[in-house]
Amino acid sequence: MQIAYFPKKSIILPMLGALLIAGCEDGRGGLPLGVPEAMVIDGEVSPAPAIVAEAPVIAPRSRPVPRVGVVTAGDIDDALNLAEFRRYLGKTKRETGLPSANFARPVLIQLVLPDGRPAPGVRITLSKPGAAEPFYDGYSGVDGNVTVFPALYGVRRLSNVHLRAFGGQQTGDLQVRMKVSDNRRQAVVPFAGSWQPDFLDLAFVVDTTGSMADELAWLTRELRGIVADARRAAPAVNIRYGLIVYRDRGDAYVVRNYGFTASQAEMVGWLKGQRAAGGGDYPEAAAEALAAGVALDWRRGRGERLMFHIADAPPHDGDARAYLRAARKAAGRKVQIFGLGASGVAAESEYLMRQAALATGGRYIFLTDDSGVGFAHAEPTVSCYRVTKLKDLMGRILRSELTGIRQEAARTGVVREVGSYRRGVCRN
Repeated sequence: MQIAYFPKKSIILPMLGALLIAGCEDGRGGLPLGVPEAMVIDGEVSPAPAIVAEAPVIAPRSRPVPRVGVVTAGDIDDALNLAEFRRYLGKTKRETGLPSANFARPVLIQLVLPDGRPAPGVRITLSKPGAAEPFYDGYSGVDGNVTVFPALYGVRRLSNVHLRAFGGQQTGDLQVRMKVSDNRRQAVVPFAGSWQPDFLDLAFVVDTTGSMADELAWLTRELRGIVADARRAAPAVNIRYGLIVYRDRGDAYVVRNYGFTASQAEMVGWLKGQRAAGGGDYPEAAAEALAAGVALDWRRGRGERLMFHIADAPPHDGDARAYLRAARKAAGRKVQIFGLGASGVAAESEYLMRQAALATGGRYIFLTDDSGVGFAHAEPTVSCYRVTKLKDLMGRILRSELTGIRQEAARTGVVREVGSYRRGVCRN
C-alpha cells in the first residue's frame, strides 16, 4: 500500500521509485511494494519524472512489525460511540471546512427479549406521535439495535417517537412511545426475533486510480474466501455481487458500472479486468461513484444490502455535499455503506466515509501498519480499536449482518489493541 497522505499521487509514486529503491526494498532486492519503476497511464509507459520538489517524508514505523505479509485493519462503529463521533465531527468540520450531515436527535433503541437477549430481525416502524404514516420502516439490526437519524428522513425537532414492532398474528404487535435521547433505550418485545435474510446484495465501489493497485489486487485475491466464510453463517442466502469502479474527470473513464451478477466467477473476472491508473490530483470522482452504487438495482424486502466503498481519496471539495446526499439516499433504500480507508487516506476521506457509514448503519474500516506491507498508513481518529487481518474483519462484518449477532475476533486473531475496547464500544 502506498503513502500516508500526499496530494499528487501520480507524481509521488514514480518519484518514490527513484528515491527509495535503496532504503525501502521489500527484502527480495526489488522495489518497495506498490511502487512502479515508471508510471503507466492508459496503456502508455512514461519514465519517472525528474525530482524538482522537496522529497516527501515517509513516516517511520514506530513499532516492531508483528506479522509480515498479511494486510491488517481495524474498524470503528460510530453508532456505538456517538458522543466521541460528535466531538470528532465538530473538530474535523472546522479543520476541513467540509459539510456534515444532520445527526441531531437520533432514535437509539435496542430490542430485547424478556430474558434480555437481543432481538434482531424484528420489523419495526417509527413515526412522529399522531402522524398517519411512519417516516421509517425497517428491521432491528445487529444485536437488536435500531439507530435512525430522523433528520435524514426529513423529520426535524423530534422529541418523542412512536415505535411499532410487528410480531405476527399469533403474538400481536408491540407499540410504545419513547423519548428521543442520546442514550440507547431498551424495548422488550414479547416475541422472538431471528435474522435469516432471504438474500445478500454485496456491492463494491472501488477507486481504481494509480495509488489503489494493492487494494484492488487484495480484493481480487480475497473475495472468494471472504464470501465463503460468511456463507457458512447463512448457507441458504442468495447472493448477488455488484461492482462500480471509478477514477476522475480527464482519465480514461470517470465511472464504470457493471451492475449486479449472481455469478461469483463473473465478479472475480470483472475485478481481474481492472487496472489501477490515472488520478493526477488527489481528489477523485467518489461522489459520482457512490451515487452510482446507490442507484444499483438493489433488491427489496427481507435481505441484506451492503456496499463497500474502497478508496484513499475524497471527492472534490465541491462534490462533498453530493457525496452526503448519496449517503442519505442509501439510508432511504436501506443500503448500508462500509467505508474502507486505504493507505494514503486523508482527513477529508475519513470524515466523509464515517458520515456515510453512520447514516446507513455501516462501519468505517481502515488499514494499519501492522502487516509490514507497503508504506505507512495514517492513524484513524478513534480512541479504541482492534487490529486483525483485513480478510478476517471483512468476514466478521458479513457474518454479523447475516446472523444479526455481532461477531468479535478471537483473542488469538488480535494483532494489537488500542484503548479500552468492548464489543465495538470505546470505554476510555
